[in-house]
Amino acid sequence: MKNKSFLYFLIFLLLLTGGCKREEVYIPQEGDVVTWKKSSELVIKARLGQRREHVPANPRTDYRFYEPQYERFIGQFPIDYEPEPFPKFTEEELAAFEAEHASKIHARKSYHPLEFSLMLNGVEAVATDKSSRGGGGIDDPNQVKVIVSSFWKTIKTKSGARLKSYNTEQFFEIELMKQLDASSKETKYGVDCYRFKEGEGDDYGGKRCFGRSEHPLVAGFHFYFSPALKNNILVYSQDYIFGRTEVQWVTNQKNINRAKDIDAAIWRLLEAWNISPIQNNHKANTM
Repeated sequence: MKNKSFLYFLIFLLLLTGGCKREEVYIPQEGDVVTWKKSSELVIKARLGQRREHVPANPRTDYRFYEPQYERFIGQFPIDYEPEPFPKFTEEELAAFEAEHASKIHARKSYHPLEFSLMLNGVEAVATDKSSRGGGGIDDPNQVKVIVSSFWKTIKTKSGARLKSYNTEQFFEIELMKQLDASSKETKYGVDCYRFKEGEGDDYGGKRCFGRSEHPLVAGFHFYFSPALKNNILVYSQDYIFGRTEVQWVTNQKNINRAKDIDAAIWRLLEAWNISPIQNNHKANTM
C-alpha cells in the first residue's frame, strides 16, 4: 500500500513539473541586432555594442528588480561612433511592427528606458549597470551614461486649472531663472551659467547652466554645477522631438568643456538608430 501511494506521488510530481514549463529567457548579446520602440516616432534598430556588467544594488532584493531580458541597453561606444545603417520602416511595416509589439509587450519591459554609454578621449572602460539616476555612479571619469525616456515636465499654473508643457529652454527661463541672478551670467565652452540669488541656492557657490543644442529640433540642455561636488553632473534635455523625449546624461564634472559635443553626439546617434518613417518636423520652440 505504501509503495502504491509513493508511486502515485511520483506520478503527481512528474505531471506537475511537466505542466510548468518555464519560458526560455534570452538576454541580448553583443553583436545582436535589435528593434526597440520608445514611441511611434522613435523606433531604434541597432547592432548591440559592448555589454555591461551587473552590479547588485542590494543583494537581498536584487533578484526582484534585475531583469536583463527586458533591459534596453544599446551598448557602450566611443563618442564618434558611426552606427551600422538600417533601412527605415515603411508606414505599413511600422503599423505591423506596432501591432506585434503591442501583443507581446511585457508590463515590466515597458518600464525600462533606452540606455547607452559614450566614452570620451579614446578611453576604453568596463561598463556596468550601476544606476546613474540622480547623478549617480559612472564607471570611468571619461564615461557618459545616457538615459532616453518619455517623461515630460509639466508645471501647474497658479490656478491649478491646467498644466504647462515646457521644453528645456522654456523650463530654464520661466522656472529655474526665478532662483538665479541674471546679471551673473558667464559663458564658457558655449554654455551659459548663472549664480543663485542670495538665499535661493546652496552654501557651495553652485551654478545652474544652460547650453543650446546644435540639433535644430532640440532647444538645449541644462544642469547644476557645484565646485563642492567633485564627481558628476546630471544633465537634462526635454523637447518635442521623437514624440516628446527626455534625455538625461551623467558624466564627470571635468567634462563640462565637452557638454555641447556630448549633446550633439547623443542626438546624432538617436537619429542614426531611428528607423521610424514618421518625420520630426516640429522646430525647437526657443524663447
